[in-house]
Amino acid sequence: MRVIKLSINMAVGLGSLSEIVQIFEEIAFPRSAVLVTGPNTLKIAGNYVADKLVDAGYSIDVKIVEGGAIAENADSLLEYVRKSGFSGIIGVGGGSIIDIVKYVGANLNLKVASIPTTLSSDAIATPFSVLWRGGKSQAIRTMSPNIIIGDYSILMNEPHRYVAAGFGDMIAKYTSLHDWWLAYWLGDEPYLDFAAQLANGTTELLIKRANNIAKQDYMGIETLFYAEVLDGYLMELANTTRVAAGSEHLIAFAIENLTGKGLHGEQVGIGTIISAYLQSRDWRLVKDLLSRVGAPTTIDELGITKEEMIKALQVAPQMRNWYTILGTRGLSEVKAERLLRYTGILRSH
Repeated sequence: MRVIKLSINMAVGLGSLSEIVQIFEEIAFPRSAVLVTGPNTLKIAGNYVADKLVDAGYSIDVKIVEGGAIAENADSLLEYVRKSGFSGIIGVGGGSIIDIVKYVGANLNLKVASIPTTLSSDAIATPFSVLWRGGKSQAIRTMSPNIIIGDYSILMNEPHRYVAAGFGDMIAKYTSLHDWWLAYWLGDEPYLDFAAQLANGTTELLIKRANNIAKQDYMGIETLFYAEVLDGYLMELANTTRVAAGSEHLIAFAIENLTGKGLHGEQVGIGTIISAYLQSRDWRLVKDLLSRVGAPTTIDELGITKEEMIKALQVAPQMRNWYTILGTRGLSEVKAERLLRYTGILRSH
């Protein structure tokens, strides 16, 4: 038997941050907390949140973290918060900030608030934190946030690149669900059909509303926000990231590992085109959707070289011990280049 904790509360809408004091009081969020943010997100929402809470009598310590979701940042913050004795932790920013906050919250048993300023990945809601240690990413089981506050006034005005990357991260389920199914039958990995069916329904809705996401209108942002939050529930139900990540994520991790170029969702989008081709799925649909929302569909748009992309395809299976369509050996250099040309990810000059 396994206890499934679906602890995510949500407060969403235009201007929802203006009611943060009432939201925190309603869920009995601790009155002593550290607010973790980045230099830019401090200006976008961090200062506003801190001021609102301090004015209401909360004790808030603002901590700026730079350099992304690396283990050193997470461990350093963990020690700082442990010594400071806070009861709650608030993440204001993108996926990297919130991954670090979930890591600290889980290790110290703190209440966690997630306040995304971008929708570039599902890290805002999932019970896992992806941290980089020694040049390799690790998905660590941490916790889902106790509260996620989505202020559409901020999210509808975020740079569009982050919205497009978020769509890239979400459309991954088009191929990840097939990989997960294969992993159950051929790789003896656990599988939950109910979670897979829910995830498939979300993917179909994202495809239907791609034009809204491209326009970054209310319906588009709401759909993307709820899709990312739902990933948190799906991973809690399935007790694995495989419900949302497969071969396309292995390719993305390899690109990140080798080059550090592009946002996570942009890398995943490229990976999804490739994985869809290998799965004999409609890779042209994936490519069209990504192009429609403004995400990269070629290595030139992603900013990496042919050699880097070929190498990524060769080492991708090593990124995780997962059963996927990529197999275990990786593609040969010749076949990797052929695959990139077939899908138009590598353009012929």
